[in-house]
Amino acid sequence: MKKLALLSLSIIGSLFIVSCSDDDNTVDTTKPTIEIVSPTDHQEVEPGSSFFFKANLSDDSGLASYKIEVHYAEDGHEHKKTFAEEFVFNVSVEVPGQVKTFSAEETIDVPETAKEGHYHIGITVLDTFGNQNQQFTEIYIGHDSDHDH
Repeated sequence: MKKLALLSLSIIGSLFIVSCSDDDNTVDTTKPTIEIVSPTDHQEVEPGSSFFFKANLSDDSGLASYKIEVHYAEDGHEHKKTFAEEFVFNVSVEVPGQVKTFSAEETIDVPETAKEGHYHIGITVLDTFGNQNQQFTEIYIGHDSDHDH
C-alpha cells in the first residue's frame, strides 16, 4: 500500500511539473547588432577638436545598455594599460525603455595635449538577456595627414 501511495504521489507530482512548464520562457542567445556610422575608419581628428560618434544598435529582445570607449592603439593592439599622456574616454549609458533599435550618439572632445597616434574607438552593447556584442573602428589623432593606416 505504501508503494502504491508513493507511486501515486510521484505520478501526480510529475503531471504537476509537466503541466506547469511554460513554453514562453525561451532564452534569447542572439547578440545585439552594431553599425558604427561615425567616425569613419582611419578618420583624422585634430588635437583640441571634437568628433561625433554615432552607432545604430538593434536587438530582437530589447537593448539594455552600451559603453563607448576610446584608447590608444599603438601598443601592439594588446589593449594594455594606457599612459598618462594618452587620450582615454569612457561612457556607459542605459538604453531607456528596452527598445529594440537605438542610435547611440556622443560628441567626444579631444584635449589639445592628446598624444598623437592611432586610437581605437569601441562600443560594447548589452541586450536585456545579457547577450553582448562589440565593434571597433580606428581614428588618427594628430596634425600629420601622412600617417600610416
